[in-house]
Amino acid sequence: MAAEALFQPWSFKGLNLRNRLVMAPMTRSFSPDGVVTEEVAQYYRRRAAGEVGLIITEGTGVDRAASLNDRNVPRFHGEKELAGWKRVADEVHAEGGAIAPQLWHVGAVRSRDPEWKPEGGYDSPSGLSSPGKKFGEGMSEEAVADAIDAFARAAADAKRLGFETVELHGAHGYLIDQFFWDGTNEREDAYGSKDLPGRARFAGDILRAVRKAVGPDYPVIIRISQWKQQDFTVKMAPTPKALEAWLTALPDAGADILHCSQRCFWDPEFDGSDL
Repeated sequence: MAAEALFQPWSFKGLNLRNRLVMAPMTRSFSPDGVVTEEVAQYYRRRAAGEVGLIITEGTGVDRAASLNDRNVPRFHGEKELAGWKRVADEVHAEGGAIAPQLWHVGAVRSRDPEWKPEGGYDSPSGLSSPGKKFGEGMSEEAVADAIDAFARAAADAKRLGFETVELHGAHGYLIDQFFWDGTNEREDAYGSKDLPGRARFAGDILRAVRKAVGPDYPVIIRISQWKQQDFTVKMAPTPKALEAWLTALPDAGADILHCSQRCFWDPEFDGSDL
C-alpha cells in the first residue's frame, strides 16, 4: 500500500480528519488529583499543530470510585475536571485537529503508588486481578449497572464538550477486558459465560448505553486486545472464526470503529495467515 494514503482526508459520521494518522492513547500521570492542567492542554495542542489527524487522549476515568489506580491520571467527571477537558478540546480545535477522550476503568489493578489507593472497593467481574489471584470482591448487579451508566454519562459529556468522537478502553486487562477474559470472569449471571461472545455482554451493554447517550450519528470507538498486561501470551480467540464471533457483537451493540491493539504486529495473528 502506498504511504500517500496515510495523508488523505477521511470522514465518517461527522468525524472529518485531515489525514489518517491517529495518535494512540498514552498514560502520562501529569494531572494532579485527576484534573488536567494548562500544560496538559498545550501538550495536546502541540500534537494537533504537528498535524495529527485524530488524537485519542490518555485514559481518563469514568465516575466510579476506583476507576483509576493513579491519583495523577485525569478523570472525566466533575465540574472542574470537565472544564479542563473543554480547554483541551478547544486548544486542539484551534490547530485544526480532532480529538477523542479515552474513557477508562482500570478494574482490579493495584495502585501504582503504594502510599495511595482509590476510595471505595475495586471493581471487577469476580474479584480476580488475574487467573487465581484474589483482588477484592466481584461486582454486584447494581455496581455493574452503575458502571455502565458511568461510561454513558462520560460519553454524553464528551459530545457536549465538542469532542469529535469517544473511545472506550476495552483492552489490556482493564475492567471491560476483565469481563472478556475467562481467566478473570467466573460469573454465573448474565455477565458471565463459558464462551467469549457471552462474556462480551458487559461491553455490549456499555456500547448500547453510550449509543443511546450520544445518538446514532456520533462515532464510537472501542479498543480491544487479545493480550493482557497480566499475561502477554493470552489469546482469547484462537481462530479467525472465534475472533469473528467475539467482535461481531461489538458493532452490533453500537461500536463504529475497532481499535485493535497488538504487541507483535509483525507476526501473523493466526498460523497460516499473512495478516
